Amino acid sequence: MPVKILNVSRHRCSLGEGIYYSARYNCVFWVDIKQQLLYRMDYATKAVTATPMPEQIGWVKETRSGRFVVGLQSGIYWLNDDLSCGDCCLLLNEEPAGNRLNDAKTDQAGRLYFGTMDDNEVALSGNLYQLTSLNEHRTLHKVDSDYVVSNGPAVNLAGDRLYSVSSATRTIYAFTVDGNGQLSHKRLHIVFPEHHGYPDGITVDGQDNLWVACWQGHGLCCFDPAGKLIERIVLPAPQITNVTFGGPAYSTLFVTSACIGMDEDTLNRYPLAGSVFELDVGVTGVAEPRVHDI
Repeated sequence: MPVKILNVSRHRCSLGEGIYYSARYNCVFWVDIKQQLLYRMDYATKAVTATPMPEQIGWVKETRSGRFVVGLQSGIYWLNDDLSCGDCCLLLNEEPAGNRLNDAKTDQAGRLYFGTMDDNEVALSGNLYQLTSLNEHRTLHKVDSDYVVSNGPAVNLAGDRLYSVSSATRTIYAFTVDGNGQLSHKRLHIVFPEHHGYPDGITVDGQDNLWVACWQGHGLCCFDPAGKLIERIVLPAPQITNVTFGGPAYSTLFVTSACIGMDEDTLNRYPLAGSVFELDVGVTGVAEPRVHDI
């Protein structure tokens, strides 16, 4: 399939991640984990602003009440109206001091799934959590563990399958999810070959296919629901980190990347490393549900 790169944000990120589209504001949000920045791009004007955060930031999400929350190194925090960091709504006190939050996705019921990881990418100290809501009835469940780097996650269109990525082992797992949000039947879904790099952030399109950002894989892979590779897209950056659909018709694929760890020669060969790409891949996505808080 011919792929058209529609636009590139040249705000080079050290470690771009956490891409999210808000239909209410027609804005694209992403983060630079290591520079502790939250980016916002107006989709119509392409104007970009950056807001500093007090800790490393993994992701940003919108809630049903219209507020924004972010996953920082120590936990989940509300954002103020100007997108500055506000009050803490959940601290992860049981996480090791060297861990940080990494990636997140919301299911159709508004449950938030998010992972943690060893910031040094060595120890099997990362976990996968399910947060039922952000209201007074919130319940936090640790639903999986033993990740060096927990990535993804994503939920299929029916809401009965959760995908979770173990980047260090090049593995994408699938879980069965029942109507109450209980997870069972963890199984291997996709194991990446070495030449595709490491699976990173993921999203599901309107045909229930799974799009995977390929760290050190120079692009994206798309798999059908059975886990069969149906598309590979090469991008002008080696470290692709996350992906989501957005725009008014959800016909644009937004992709983050990183330049962290690249030497001067590699940066000269890949001047767009760390950029955010907008792609036309010929399919549409679906809106990510907002986090339940009302």
